[in-house]
Amino acid sequence: MKNIFLAFALLFLVGCEKEAKTKEYYDQHLEEAQVRVGECKKLEKFNEIQQLDCQNANEAVLDNKANRTNPYSKSNPNALKIR
Repeated sequence: MKNIFLAFALLFLVGCEKEAKTKEYYDQHLEEAQVRVGECKKLEKFNEIQQLDCQNANEAVLDNKANRTNPYSKSNPNALKIR
């Protein structure tokens, strides 16, 4: 009986894996995205959710860097206006 309960408990825990955060979420939480990218670099193996989460965090960080270095980017709030 204990083994059956343990098996169900393990299946429940494995099935309750968190969802990947979206790129839009990481765009709004860049510090968290940078931390996540660092964690992802340390992982040796990824499951599907971790891979998507790491990809979204990395894209948000890269987009932020590109927007800061491109003065003509539409999403850069300090963008130069061309008349």
